[in-house]
Amino acid sequence: MRAQAELPALAVAFVLLTSTVVAGVVVANGALTAAERPADEQRLATSLSDRLVADDAPHTARENVLDEDALDTLDEAAIRELYNVPEGTEARVTLDGETLVETASVTGTTVERVVLVERRSTELVRPDFDRSRNVLLPRRAANATVTIDAQEGGTIEQVYANDRLVLANDGGLEGTFTVSLSSFETTTLRFEGTGVLEAESVQIEYEPPETTRAILRVNVDG
Repeated sequence: MRAQAELPALAVAFVLLTSTVVAGVVVANGALTAAERPADEQRLATSLSDRLVADDAPHTARENVLDEDALDTLDEAAIRELYNVPEGTEARVTLDGETLVETASVTGTTVERVVLVERRSTELVRPDFDRSRNVLLPRRAANATVTIDAQEGGTIEQVYANDRLVLANDGGLEGTFTVSLSSFETTTLRFEGTGVLEAESVQIEYEPPETTRAILRVNVDG
């Protein structure tokens, strides 16, 4: 009889023990999920940050150098289509505290990195040819646009860039030409021809780059 009386108590104890184990597993799984989420967000944020400054990225001039003009096109569509941020993951990208793109309010993981931002301005040079037919472009650029309109009595037959022949016409050069330059050194253009070159004979336009340091911050909430 005593053994029979103890059976309900054992059953209750077993149920309580089972409930405790199940609750412990649920709590453990919850803690594991909470621990995994920051790690996933960290990977996503780091990956997005890496892709944004890659050499072949749509918004860079070269690796780790952002193109300031191209940044105007950085929007949610670009973030998702070009940089593979999936739906359901929200992201915010800021540059020196200024928001470039924000898909939604983001409170997740943050990754920061130092980058360069490249901007360009157009420089215009009109050589007077008083003492020399050489023209120094004081800042480096990848190319220049040279417009030649030789005045009466003078012709330009060859143009050299740091002793490299870039334009030539024995009958005389006339018109607008794009000339490739070295972006690693300043360039001296030399104009060879006949007769007297007037101040209005040549116009040179080029876009030297200027870079500044900035902090790129990527926030991801996955």
